[in-house]
Amino acid sequence: MQLLKIGYGSRPVLVSILLVLALSSSSRFGSLLVDHSVGSSLSTAFQIATPPSPGPGFGYSRQWGSLGGLSSPNGIAIDPSGNLYLADSQNYGIGKMDGNGALVDMWGNHGTGPGQFERPVAVAVDSIGNVFATDYVTNTIQEFSTTGVFIRSWNSNGTANGMFSHPQGIAANSTNYLYVVDSGNQRVGIFRNDGLFVKYFRLGPPGNFSMPMGIALDSQGSVYVDDANTDNKDGFSGNVTKFTKNGGFVTSWGGVNSGGTLFSPSGLAVDSSFNVYVVDNLAKRVQKFNTNFAVVWTAGSYGTIPGHFSQPSGVAVDNLGNVFVGDPDNFNVQQFSSTTGSYITSLSYPRLGLLSIPLGSALDNSGNSIYVADHGNNRIQKFSTGSGVLITSWGGFGNLTGQFNGPSNVGVDGSGNVYVTDYGNNRVQKFSSTGAFITAWSKGINNTPFCGVSGIALDAGGNVYVTDFNNDGVVGCSRVQKFDSNGNFLTSWGTNGSGNGQFYNPQGIVVDRMSGLVYVSDSGNHRVEKFSGSGQFLFSWGSLGSQNGQLNLPTGLGVDSGGDVYVADTLNNRVQEFLGNGTFVTSFGTLGSGPGQLANPSGVVVDNSDNVYVTDNNQYSTALSNSRVEVFRPFHDTAATSLVLSRSTAYQGVILVQPVMVNVTVADFGLSNETFLVSLLTNSTIVAQQSVALTSGLSQLVRFSWFPNVAIRANYNVTVQAQQVLGDPNVANNILAGGLFNVRMKGDVNGDCRVDIVDLSTIGAKFGLVRNDGSYVSAPDLNNDGTINIIDLVLTAGNFGRSC
Repeated sequence: MQLLKIGYGSRPVLVSILLVLALSSSSRFGSLLVDHSVGSSLSTAFQIATPPSPGPGFGYSRQWGSLGGLSSPNGIAIDPSGNLYLADSQNYGIGKMDGNGALVDMWGNHGTGPGQFERPVAVAVDSIGNVFATDYVTNTIQEFSTTGVFIRSWNSNGTANGMFSHPQGIAANSTNYLYVVDSGNQRVGIFRNDGLFVKYFRLGPPGNFSMPMGIALDSQGSVYVDDANTDNKDGFSGNVTKFTKNGGFVTSWGGVNSGGTLFSPSGLAVDSSFNVYVVDNLAKRVQKFNTNFAVVWTAGSYGTIPGHFSQPSGVAVDNLGNVFVGDPDNFNVQQFSSTTGSYITSLSYPRLGLLSIPLGSALDNSGNSIYVADHGNNRIQKFSTGSGVLITSWGGFGNLTGQFNGPSNVGVDGSGNVYVTDYGNNRVQKFSSTGAFITAWSKGINNTPFCGVSGIALDAGGNVYVTDFNNDGVVGCSRVQKFDSNGNFLTSWGTNGSGNGQFYNPQGIVVDRMSGLVYVSDSGNHRVEKFSGSGQFLFSWGSLGSQNGQLNLPTGLGVDSGGDVYVADTLNNRVQEFLGNGTFVTSFGTLGSGPGQLANPSGVVVDNSDNVYVTDNNQYSTALSNSRVEVFRPFHDTAATSLVLSRSTAYQGVILVQPVMVNVTVADFGLSNETFLVSLLTNSTIVAQQSVALTSGLSQLVRFSWFPNVAIRANYNVTVQAQQVLGDPNVANNILAGGLFNVRMKGDVNGDCRVDIVDLSTIGAKFGLVRNDGSYVSAPDLNNDGTINIIDLVLTAGNFGRSC
C-alpha cells in the first residue's frame, strides 16, 4: 500500500493506492484465443515509508482586492454627448461619468501592461469617441474605445522623436491629431491618433518652458499650454501661451511677475467663445479669462468644503456652460457655472471593491462574509469569503453618524451587529449587518474621551473590548477598555510602560470566545499579552526581532477553533501562529506582492475551518502596492517517500476485452472536508479522472476502469496524480508512480510478439528449475508458481504459431 499526499487549497490528504489489474473471463477477440488459465490475473500492491510529519503549516489559497477606492481625478475630458472622462491616479484607471455625475464605467488597474496604469494624469477624447490617456510614470499614451476596450499604446522614455519624459496634458483636434505635453523634455508633441509621430514644438529655445502641464485646443485649432514655471528665480509665476496649430508662437499671458494672476497653473480648457479656464494648483482656484486675457471671475480657495480645493488639477467645460474641476486630494470633481463661477455641486465615485490601507477585519457568524476596515477610503466593505465578491459597503469621510475618519478595526457580535473603531473621530460606531447606523460612543472610564481607539473585539456575551492609546506618552493612554453592547463602560486596565499588564501603543485585540481569554498586541513593546476577561494579567510572549517567536510591530490578532493565536507580525511581513501559552507553532509569508507574499499585514482573522484571512496593505512599504485580502489554508505535510512493488513489474497475459481496474483508497487526515481531482495516467497521458469529496477523518474507495487502446503487446507506466495546488511545498509527492509493467501473449517468452519454437526451447532449457535456483528466470514461469514445469509448456503450446 502506498500513501500519497495530495492537497486542495493546501489541506493534507493521504492517498492509499492498491492497483488491481484483472483480466477478462474466457472470450474470443478476432482470431486470437484468450487463455485464462492460471497466471492470467495480474495484481500488484505497494509498500510505504512515511516520514514523521514536519508539523502544521499554511499555503496560499486565494485573494481579492487591489489598491484603489475613492475618486482621485486629475485630468478631465468631455465628449460631444456630455460624458466626462477622468484620469484617476489613485484608482489607476479611467472613470466615465454621465452629465448628471453618475459613474457609467471604470476601466484600468495597477500595472504596466495593456490597459494598466502607474499614474494616469490626463485624458482626451477625439471626434470618433476614442479615449486617450497619458501615464506620467511609464511615459505611455494609451488609446481605448468609449467603452474602455484597449486599442493600442505607445511609449518610449527619452528625448528623441516620439519619446517622452513624464507626459502630462493631452488634447485632440477636430482632425484627430493629438497634442501631448512632454513635461520632462519641456515641449509639446504632435501625433496622429494611431501613434505616428509628426513633430515637436516648444516656446523659444530649449528651457523656455519650465514645467508645461496642461493643454487645450479651441475650435479653430489654436493650442493653449500652461506652464507652472516652478523654478522661476523670483518665485512662483506661471503663464499661459497660445500657439498656432503647427506650434507657431502667438502670445503669452497670466504670470504674476508680468502683472497677471497665475502662480502655478496645472490645467486649462477653452469654451466655444474662446474663453480660457485655468486651474491654479498653488493658489487653489480656477479662473476664467476672456479673449482679451482679462480675468472674468475667480472661484475657490484652499479647503475641503464645497467650492474649495486642496489640489486642483484638471479642468473641462461642456456645451451647457458647466465647468468641471478635478481635485484628487478632495476625492471629487466640482462643478461651477461658466457664467458666474458659482459652485453648483460635487461629484465623486468611490470604486467599490478596491481597498486603500485595509486594516482590521472580522467574519460574520456564518463565516460566509468578512467585513474589512478600508482605512484609506473611510468605509467598511463586506465581501463573500468564498468568492471575494463585494456584498455591500458603507461610510464616507466625515464626522457625522455613519461617516468615518480612518476606520481602523471592526468586530461582529453574536447577533451580527458590526462595531467599528473610528480612529480619526475617536469613537466606536455600531451598525447592523447591512450598514444601518445604530449607536456610537466616544467616552470610557470616568466619562472621559478616548485617547485613540484602535483594536476592537467582542466576547460571547456581546461585551466590547477596545484598545485605546496615543503616541505622545500621556500616562493612562495605553489601555484596554471594556463596554457592554450599548457602549456602557464596564472596566479598564493597563497603563504606559513595559511591565506586566502595561502597554506601549496596544493595537490589536482578540477574545477567545470559548475560554473568554483576551489577547492584546502590545505593538510598541513587540509582544502579545494575555489576560482574563476581567483584565487580570496572565503572561506575555515575544520580543523585538525576526526569528521564530520574535515580533516587529505586531498588530492584528486572531484565534482559531483550537485556541491557537495568530499574530500579524507587521514589519516582519508575516503571520505567526502560537499556542495559547505562547509556544511558537509556525509562520507564513515573505515580503512581496505575489500570491502568498505580504507587505505589512495588519489584520488577521480565522474561520471555523482554520482558514486564515490576512489584510495586506504595505502602509510602511512604498515600493509595493498591496491592498488586498489574502486567504491561507492549513495543511500538514505528511507524504510517502518511497515506492516498492511487491513483485516483478513484468506480467504475461492477454488484455483484450476487460479493462484494467484501479482501486484507490483516499483518506482525509486534515481538519476540514476537501474536494479534489484524482487522475489516472498511463505513459503520461490522462486516461481517467474523478472529483473526490472527502469528509475530514474518513476514507473513501475510488474505482477507475481503463481499456488500453493499444496493441496486445505493450508497456504501460501507470501513475496516479492528485490535483496540485499553489502553496503546497511538496507538489512532487502529489504524483504516485505505479511502476512499469508490460502485457504480452502467454508463451511469448522472449517478447518478440510471436509464440514459436524459440519460446518452447527456452522453457525446455529451464525445465525443472525453481525460484531459488541461480539460473531461474521469471519469464518462462508463465503461471508464476515458482517452478518451470509442464504447465508452462502447455500454456505456451496453446498459443503456438500466433503473433501480435
